[in-house]
Amino acid sequence: MTPFRVLFALLVVVPMVFGGFGYQALAEADKSKLEKVERAIDAKRKQQDALNKKSASLESDLKRLKEDSVQAASAIQDHETSILDLEDRLKVLGTAEREKADNLKARRGQFVNVLMAVQKMARFPTEAMIAAPMSPSETVRGAILLRAAVPEIEARTLGLRRDIEELAVARKLTNEKRQQRATELAGLARQQKKMDSLLKQKAKLKSRTDRDSKAVERRMKALVREAKSMRDLIARLDADRRKRAKQTKKNSKTTTVKRMPNPARDISRSRGKLPYPAVGRLVGKYGQTTETGLTRKGITIETRANAQVVAPYDGLVVFAGAFKGYGQLLIIEHGEGYHSLLAGLARIDNTIGQQVLSGEPAGIMGSPKKSPPILYVELRRNGQPINPLPWLAARKSKVNG
Repeated sequence: MTPFRVLFALLVVVPMVFGGFGYQALAEADKSKLEKVERAIDAKRKQQDALNKKSASLESDLKRLKEDSVQAASAIQDHETSILDLEDRLKVLGTAEREKADNLKARRGQFVNVLMAVQKMARFPTEAMIAAPMSPSETVRGAILLRAAVPEIEARTLGLRRDIEELAVARKLTNEKRQQRATELAGLARQQKKMDSLLKQKAKLKSRTDRDSKAVERRMKALVREAKSMRDLIARLDADRRKRAKQTKKNSKTTTVKRMPNPARDISRSRGKLPYPAVGRLVGKYGQTTETGLTRKGITIETRANAQVVAPYDGLVVFAGAFKGYGQLLIIEHGEGYHSLLAGLARIDNTIGQQVLSGEPAGIMGSPKKSPPILYVELRRNGQPINPLPWLAARKSKVNG
């Protein structure tokens, strides 16, 4: 082989040999990098799966707590209804007991007067009556009166005995009702303690799942400052919700604000079935003229101190806080253009963006010293107030008068 051919062979073969080793090294490096990326992706996938499971677990826990709180609120309102009935019954019994005591006192006075007269006549023996400075006719009349007084005394004695027995029965019944009331109050205290525990669990759970509440609260405060009326506030809340839902959809993120009531439970199908928000007496109806000369746009319920207030239907809390002339106000959006408004609460247990169930605790009333607490309830459709009474079920509230 000529030197030229040897040189040519070296130039061809050597690069092929060493080039093969270079390609193999590059391939192994790429494979290592790919495996590293795949491991990272797998770790992220596992992390996402863990987060999804945790989120599902939190949602399940929250759902359970909601259902438990609905049952606890219903039990509280049952106790409140029983207590209200017992207190009304005790008032009636108290009045009847006082009347019977007064009648007994009057009968005793009459009985004493008659008895004194008879005793006075009985002191005179027959001989003394004959010798008394009275005419025979007067003497006979006195004897007749004395004889007639005996059955009268017996009748009045029976009347007194009957009054005493009736008074004893009334007092016994009053004591029984007082004991029943004490039992109901104890049951109410137990349920309220259970409710407090459930609310604390819900708040703790929600703090772990809700990261946007502060931003939402700031936005709501701005809307409150800008709103000129309740109708204007609801319109602004609707516009803000639509804007946020649109942005949420654009970002492809599922949020609490996006969820709306289940269409299978549209509020329009539940007319006449909504629970009363609180137990108490209905003291103001829709359309009545108020003391200030305005037309009432909702109903007012006089409740017990610290009474439980619940959501009248499934929905989304769109406002919770103070608003002009309404005090502490809770607004729940129910879909189909319907909103319920609950005002006059001392404490609100829901937050903006929270999904609530029908009968779920919404808050509690206060305990003012001078007068009973008053809950104001409105139902609005497309921002306009409508009469809520036809929508409410057989009331736990009583009509005053």
